[in-house]
This record gives sequence, C-alpha cells and structure tokens, in this order.
Amino acid sequence: MPGHPLTASAAHLYSAAESIASQSLPRDGGKIKPIQIIFNLSTMAIAVGLASEILHRGAHLSLWASASKLMVLAGTSLLLAQTVPVATIISLTEGGSLSRIWFNIFQLSFPYYVLSTGITSIMTTISRHVGWQIPLLTLPVMYAIYHSYRLYFGVAGAQASTFLRARAAATP
Repeated sequence: MPGHPLTASAAHLYSAAESIASQSLPRDGGKIKPIQIIFNLSTMAIAVGLASEILHRGAHLSLWASASKLMVLAGTSLLLAQTVPVATIISLTEGGSLSRIWFNIFQLSFPYYVLSTGITSIMTTISRHVGWQIPLLTLPVMYAIYHSYRLYFGVAGAQASTFLRARAAATP
C-alpha cells in the first residue's frame, strides 16, 4: 500500500477483519449473532497481529533471523491463537476436556494451516522478485482449497448427523 498511512500489521488486521466479518454473517436467513462476530473478530485480530509482529519484528532476533523460520513460527502462532480460544469456548459451553477438544480442532485444521503457510512463504518469496501482482494468481487456488474443506466437512457433518440419528433410533 504505497503512500498509505497504515502499517503492515494494521493492513493485515484490516484485511483479516474484513474476511472474518463477511464469514461471520449468517447463511440461509439465520440471525446475526453479535457476540459470535465480536469473538471471531477478536480472535482473528490477536492471531493476525501476533503472526504479523513475528514476521515483521522477528528479523531482529538472531535465533529466528531466517525468513523460513519466521514464517513457520508465524504460522504456528496463527494456528494456536485461533484454535485455543475456540476450543476453550467449546469446552466451557458444551463441556469436555479442553485438551481433547483442542486436539480435535488441531487435527482438522492443521493441514490447511501448513498448506497456507507454505503457499504464503512461496508467494512472499516470489513477490520480492516479480512484484505483488503475480502472487494474486494463488487466490483462486486458495479459494478452491477453502471450498474443498467446506464441502468435505459439510458431507462429513451430514454423515455424522445421520449416524447419530440412526443410533438414537436404535437405542431403546
């Protein structure tokens, strides 16, 4: 953003906030849940802010000076900062072991975070050499991956629901 007064971290937060706000809107005529939107925005702001700070300020730390190590650390912080609060809320509202709930969320989302971190690393490297326009070509790929996840979990959720209904009907 040449000439724009936003810092890199603020620009990342703004972009993430737009994305989360649009994803938090109800589908199929459902009601808007302000507390859920606030939670999602807050969690994303903390996660993106932390990851952005690691990437932009971490180069000053001698231990994590390489760009690839910083990217892995930023991706890890993003994963933890987004999954731990969600697992905590689920644990508090539905009961259950926080560590077990978090591990289940982790197993489902880890491949997506690894893939996203890898693509981000590749595109960051490319953009340093050819400009920012070429990495925009990855947006359709990332959308396809996101859409694939939604389809998979939609089918998996429907199958689990069918299984639970059948099991409840069979139980006297």
